Amino acid sequence: MQDNSLLKKMPYPFIILIILFSFTSILRVIELIISNKNFKSRKDENGITIPIEKSFFLFVLLHVSFLILVPVEVFYLNRPFFNLLGIIMLLIYFMCLILRFHVLNVLGKNWNTKVIYNPKSEDSITITGIYKYIRHPNYLIVILEIISLSLFHTAIWSFLFFSLCNLVLLFFRINFEEEKLFKNVKYLKHFADKKRFIPGIF
Repeated sequence: MQDNSLLKKMPYPFIILIILFSFTSILRVIELIISNKNFKSRKDENGITIPIEKSFFLFVLLHVSFLILVPVEVFYLNRPFFNLLGIIMLLIYFMCLILRFHVLNVLGKNWNTKVIYNPKSEDSITITGIYKYIRHPNYLIVILEIISLSLFHTAIWSFLFFSLCNLVLLFFRINFEEEKLFKNVKYLKHFADKKRFIPGIF
């Protein structure tokens, strides 16, 4: 008797893609839980400032759309899988996971999806770990995740569209965030000569 199950009809690279996106979706939910927990622990902190960020919902929309549309593009447009490209993108993705866990660990309660700052507290500024070298490792991780997850199975249109949208949003988000953070003397002293993404370059 012939087994016509959908799973057996799927090529193994697409199954891996679904696993990657399911895992990433779970991580996003966990991150939101951590962010909410950190927010509650800091909202009553003396001197804390939580500015209104009207464009925040666009980041949520971007990430949710990305997690849905990349597999859709691969499936419906029958995107090819190239072994070498897939392996390279998978390695980049795993590197991003390591960096993400590192950032969460180093920032501790200061990590959040929203812009929260305390211009009077030096303890709210992290200058250890990867923050010794660059200002925004978390945003670098997001950039690399979009590249690796979309190009793993050659979702070219998703790669171009979401990379562009993410860069536009980050341009405004980073300027908004740094305008606030540079009000902290410790942040200004440590990060004034640090690059945003690549040490000594960019």
